[in-house]
Amino acid sequence: MPASLKGLEPIPDDVFIIDAVVHALNLSQANVASRYGEQLYLMSYGLHTMLSPPHALCLQDIYMADMEPQVLVRTMFEESRTDLIGTHTLRLDSWFKDGFAAEWKTNQMCRDNPARCLGYVGLDPTMERQAVLDDLDRQVEALPRAIGVKLYPHQMNPYRRWLANDDTVLALIERAEAHGLKSIAIHKALPNGSVPLAPYRIGEDFEQAADTFPGMAFEIIHSGMAFVEETAMAVGRFPNVYANLETTTAMLWQAPRRFEAALALLMQWGGPEKIFWSTGCTVVHPQHLLELFWNFSFSEDTMARHGVPQCVEPIKRLILGGNYARAMGLDVAELQGAQVGDGFARHRREQGISAPWSVWREAA
Repeated sequence: MPASLKGLEPIPDDVFIIDAVVHALNLSQANVASRYGEQLYLMSYGLHTMLSPPHALCLQDIYMADMEPQVLVRTMFEESRTDLIGTHTLRLDSWFKDGFAAEWKTNQMCRDNPARCLGYVGLDPTMERQAVLDDLDRQVEALPRAIGVKLYPHQMNPYRRWLANDDTVLALIERAEAHGLKSIAIHKALPNGSVPLAPYRIGEDFEQAADTFPGMAFEIIHSGMAFVEETAMAVGRFPNVYANLETTTAMLWQAPRRFEAALALLMQWGGPEKIFWSTGCTVVHPQHLLELFWNFSFSEDTMARHGVPQCVEPIKRLILGGNYARAMGLDVAELQGAQVGDGFARHRREQGISAPWSVWREAA
């Protein structure tokens, strides 16, 4: 382990950790559908390299592949302290032929690991309204335990965006709520390459949708990467809007003071109860980020500037899983009971936490 990660306090065994976004990406060249997909394809390993410490780097020829879903599942539960994951179908249809993370992968992960995986269906709201609703119905039928919907804010070739208060999107949310889904997760703050920036902001349309459906959780994915203050104010003003820290957690290693500032602003406006832990694995490996967060603390200057309390253990427990479980109506005790005798629990008891990407090397 590198010197910067030595001497860290271990995470207690009773902390139930939920990683709200992980995905088995298709990073094969054959999946590229456009010049925008080519950009993301070429950027992917560079982003992994930039955001990862040396000991948590995956070899490029292993990483740049059509990732097998069960390899990702084993990575999360054999190589990290994570107990439950949310996995998203990624409908970047004008970037990639089979999406960035295909529907069949979400379904397989959830079907084969029901006590460990929660699935989000992926929709494209730029399609005709009835086609979107039919697609939602079909995906929920195929994944009856789906917990949410994942949306990207626009498509390319040609450029077309949607607004969350459009008739199609409002109908989509209404149908999702009727199906019993709990969350609308919208990619924000992190542009997918050389594309217009406007769809990635938190606009009036987003807030109107959140207000229209107070019983549905709205997750701002990549909270803290950009537009942090408007994100924090939306989280603070609407009781059903949550900050999902996908990719932002990578800054715990890559830019720790930047992470501290983002978390402080989110807590200043929304409090610690509105924040979801997420690593976005496989963009980065989850274990070192968990260790760094468990040992994280605000500086005195940051607490004074933002008027926030120290990030003590009860707050960390909320962020690492308690908030997500409460928002989605999950029974943690029931989940723990279902997990206690499974192969991942046995692996952790008998072998401990495996080295980063060891499952991938084994599979390769």
